[in-house]
Amino acid sequence: MKLKMAMKWIGASLLTIVGLVLLVVVIQILRFDRARRAIHDVPLPAITASSDSAVIARGRHLAESFGGCVACHGATLGGKLGEDIENILVIRAPNLTRGGRGTLYSDGQLARAIRYGVRMDGTSLVFMPTPEHNWWPDEDLTAVVSYIRSLPTVEGAMEPPEVRPLGKLLHEFGIFEMLSAETVDPDAAREAVPAPEPTARYGAFLARGCIGCHGERLSGGKIPGAPSTLPIPRNLTPHETGLGNWTEEQFMSLLNTGIRPDGRRLDPFMPIATVQSANETEKRALWAYLRSIEPIAFGNR
Repeated sequence: MKLKMAMKWIGASLLTIVGLVLLVVVIQILRFDRARRAIHDVPLPAITASSDSAVIARGRHLAESFGGCVACHGATLGGKLGEDIENILVIRAPNLTRGGRGTLYSDGQLARAIRYGVRMDGTSLVFMPTPEHNWWPDEDLTAVVSYIRSLPTVEGAMEPPEVRPLGKLLHEFGIFEMLSAETVDPDAAREAVPAPEPTARYGAFLARGCIGCHGERLSGGKIPGAPSTLPIPRNLTPHETGLGNWTEEQFMSLLNTGIRPDGRRLDPFMPIATVQSANETEKRALWAYLRSIEPIAFGNR
């Protein structure tokens, strides 16, 4: 009799726990959906596209290199289906030309989307690497908008990205950021960005494009919440488990060829085409910065 009562009690307790867990899951998913619909009252940057060929050329360079626009939106910026990250997210980058979003967005709205991760209707973009672009000075933001406006029209629209329930939970628990507008502070003072030069100071801005995968401290390790199928980012600090024994020539060769000093090729998950498109000044600035930071053992993100 006592055993029966104990089993009933255990069963009821387990059902209660399962019920509470399901309740928490549902609440967090609803919170994410509400946050995705939230309007962000961010003013439009005073950006107008230019037809100057030098400005457009600068924009193309940024889009193909550290801006990462081409890597996500395709060579024509006509949209691209990206990674399907198991049960977390399906990445779909929209068509930015006048055959897609380009015909709907004003120059200011396009600039706001790039700088602040805010859509035309004021809601947040999903999985846009906003912190990598937020620091761009107005001149560079103008250049990228100008380049987008200069492109031939590509017809067709891409379905919006799909955030699956697990992705929503990871976002709400602060493990995997999904809503781009929440990753930057639109009220923060604009930073003074030096002119492009091969210095650690300029490289610090470029290295923001590495943080998403390699971690805030750039020491690599498994991306929190990422499935086992994603490669584990390496340590970029000057620690012995990172780039401590590397030379500048080896680093430059890696960026130019995608091949490590030991002959192994970088995993395709690494956007090597993006860094290959960077110019000499940018690559050397990145190296200067990575040599200047604290050596941290691998895996401490």
